[in-house]
Amino acid sequence: MKTSQRKTVASIAAECGVSAMTVSRALRHDSRVREETRRQIVAAAEKLGYIRAPRMGRPGHPEPGKGGKVELIAGIIGRSMAIFHSQLLVAIEQRLAKAGTECVIRTCNGDYEQFLVLLENLRASGADTAILVGSFIPEQLAALLDAVPEAVLLDNPGISPSTHSTFLFDNAEAARLAVNHLAGCGRRRILLLNGLPGHFFSRDIEQGYRTALPAAGLPFDPGLLLHADFTAESAHEVMAHAMDSGLKFDAVFTNDEMAAGVFRALLERGKRIPQDVAVCGCDGLPVGMQLFPRLTTVALDYEELGDMAVEYLLSPEPDRRNPLRIQLLPRLAIRESSC
Repeated sequence: MKTSQRKTVASIAAECGVSAMTVSRALRHDSRVREETRRQIVAAAEKLGYIRAPRMGRPGHPEPGKGGKVELIAGIIGRSMAIFHSQLLVAIEQRLAKAGTECVIRTCNGDYEQFLVLLENLRASGADTAILVGSFIPEQLAALLDAVPEAVLLDNPGISPSTHSTFLFDNAEAARLAVNHLAGCGRRRILLLNGLPGHFFSRDIEQGYRTALPAAGLPFDPGLLLHADFTAESAHEVMAHAMDSGLKFDAVFTNDEMAAGVFRALLERGKRIPQDVAVCGCDGLPVGMQLFPRLTTVALDYEELGDMAVEYLLSPEPDRRNPLRIQLLPRLAIRESSC
């Protein structure tokens, strides 16, 4: 154990008035530690920002391949994993199964105590490598990448400068496609209902939106840039407030899940889609076909993204020293909600 780690464990022990061994057992969810004591120790560890050295007990350079085992870890910070990533997770699992590779699916929701359990499970799993999908708290992402240095990232740009291969969608291009389409339909005030500020998806979408507006001969109006939390309920609340406050717009670009909330807010206020307000989504989720009118969307090919990552992982000699950065181009699927 490293000196810095011993010092951290000792600090937790001193703060809680217990031994370092008790701290170690509590963080491993050892049943010999009383629940009240365990909760006190976990709270102190979180306050101190303690994360156990992730590679403790793992082999240095495992060789993934046919017949191996892959951990598939879905980060569900700020987006609905069940809706957005379900197709991607299924595609990856099926592709690995065909290759004879065992796949264990885990989730990471940002909760500190749950994350400690996840790290312990990773150490015990004996997996060759991992695929990290979606959104993670930066410190937890760094720990996961340290725990499994051979991991690849899907739908996450990683930590800059990146030393891991990443497979992404070109979200900025998705925004440009949407704005160009809506402007081509004669819309002049295009509202962007974006996700959480600071999220990598939100940053990319806003970049593409800001680039596409002047190219389409439209000015950027900061009043037309709104944020929700990626869910339909949040989108409905934000849009309802905007309209009730008198905000004027003739088109909305958002993601598919939030588009359901946009539809609800518009229809509650007597707005016709697309006659009064055109709506374009992003993701290509099945929900878009269930809305009425059907949702125009910028579709993302989850299966292709998963196939590329799995093919790279299962290749005989992947070059870990030169990480890949692959961005898939989206495509526009025009339906009745925009024109």
